[in-house]
Amino acid sequence: MKVKYIVSGSFKIVVNVILIVFSLSCIFPLVWLLNSALKTNKEFINDSISLAFSPHFENFAKAIGTSGFLQYFFNSAYLSILNVIFTVILSFLVGYFVSRYNFKFRKGIYLLFVSGMVIPTLSLLIPVFIQFKTLGLLNKWFTLLLPYIAFSMPFSVILMENYIRSIPVEMDEAAYMEGCSTFRLLTGIIFPMCSPTLAIIVINSFMSAWNEFPFSLVLVSDKSLRTISMGIRMFNSEHTINYPLYMAALIVSIIPILIIYLLFSKKIMEGMTVGAVKG
Repeated sequence: MKVKYIVSGSFKIVVNVILIVFSLSCIFPLVWLLNSALKTNKEFINDSISLAFSPHFENFAKAIGTSGFLQYFFNSAYLSILNVIFTVILSFLVGYFVSRYNFKFRKGIYLLFVSGMVIPTLSLLIPVFIQFKTLGLLNKWFTLLLPYIAFSMPFSVILMENYIRSIPVEMDEAAYMEGCSTFRLLTGIIFPMCSPTLAIIVINSFMSAWNEFPFSLVLVSDKSLRTISMGIRMFNSEHTINYPLYMAALIVSIIPILIIYLLFSKKIMEGMTVGAVKG
């Protein structure tokens, strides 16, 4: 028995050490990024690993103050927020009616969203550009919003449909018997119950819009409509680059994602274990 306990204890120690090392390896890039952003360009070139003993916080002010950076930041912000709002509402409605009602094209609609998860997004870049150019939809404030919503919908609908399917139909019937309208049922009962899945959809749709680069490069040429992913390129010139300033801009650009994740982190695991795997 003692040997068994010793082996079991040793195994746990080894597993914990491996997990700690893995966690540190994941955290190190962020720590290195922050440390590099606090150096001067000369200090970074001389030694990119050493600690910044004399932090230069002005790098963040310079990065934010760079011409156009704040404009690109807010462009990505409103596109990401609108993408979240439209994706949440549309995926919830489609997911509910596909999971609850039997109608003629129900399976076809479901398969349409499933196929959307299979098709590589970049393979649609040229067709979308040609279509938008033909329809005169290039360089509009909503130009990028349309593909962002379209690309966020397949995953969101499948996730929402699977989660709503796990909610007993008897709950809908009981609500109708109490005189509840369909609108009240959706907004007051079903929607709040889907909060774990909604948290995943919010994070996924926000990140996909915030980090998107190829479509923002091709569909928008007007500088006033560029996104943060395009703005980061301003710090990378053809011959020289100010690395600490570049690192500072990167840190500023990931702050919204960290905030969104922290706000919805409590619901993520619940949604992944309940809504994503059921059905």
